[in-house]
Amino acid sequence: MNNDPTNEATNATAMTDNSIADNETSDRAQVDEPTGEASGEHGNLSIGEVLADLQAEFPDVSISKIRFLESRGLVSPHRAASGYRRFDATDVDQLRWILTMQRDHFLPLRVIKERLESGDVELGDRETAPAGAPTRTQAPQAPLRTPTARFSPPGPATERLDLEDLVRLAGITTDQLEDLIKFGLVESTTTDQGPRFEREELAVAKAAGAFLQRGIEARHLKAWRLAAEREASMLAQIVTPLTHQSAPDAVSRARAVADDLIDRGNTIRETIIVKSLRDELGFE
Repeated sequence: MNNDPTNEATNATAMTDNSIADNETSDRAQVDEPTGEASGEHGNLSIGEVLADLQAEFPDVSISKIRFLESRGLVSPHRAASGYRRFDATDVDQLRWILTMQRDHFLPLRVIKERLESGDVELGDRETAPAGAPTRTQAPQAPLRTPTARFSPPGPATERLDLEDLVRLAGITTDQLEDLIKFGLVESTTTDQGPRFEREELAVAKAAGAFLQRGIEARHLKAWRLAAEREASMLAQIVTPLTHQSAPDAVSRARAVADDLIDRGNTIRETIIVKSLRDELGFE
């Protein structure tokens, strides 16, 4: 079982649309509720007002996320006579602290809840995290490898290839190229002169051509695209918080981290494939 706290935090933060869709209708109803009751003598806020207060600092927060945190026992707003949730200042501070621990320190909800229950939390000190916990400004990461140019933008439009050039340079047929496009492995740009292809599409077409020559069809290569898209989604969850830092080099740092993790992911993938083939095929 994988108990990696970073994965748990990421999974809890990045809830899927399917897991929260059933709450959307009632959420909208709560946002639209009259706000007069929310400004009573106790200064309580409706869930919509809490959302508005938090979104400037946490753009990804939603009403469904707040309800999810409540369902996990991390915040306990009281209910008005009308049945609507009412949040006081302590509830809002607690939500802000929880969201900070998730975003900046990658803590799983289990650890956050344990800290809340222990009473070892100063809600005004939102940056406090357990010793050794990773943070956005001090992460226990391995040294980054030398950055590559892989994130450099594509060349100018004048360097794009037309269909005939791509087929010729990749060593494949027009029908094979059309299949690669059909299954999302190669992308084209529509122009007045017909489809055009960036140079990076040539690299994919060449690599795919080696499989096609050995009887593997383009539809089978779709597995590589799907795996790559899943990996890119996971890396985006890791790197996106880095781009939100206030440091002037935040974006370049995020690019360097992404570049480094791609290389390390390639190492993991290659090692696993080699081990599997060595064992299955008896390679020495």
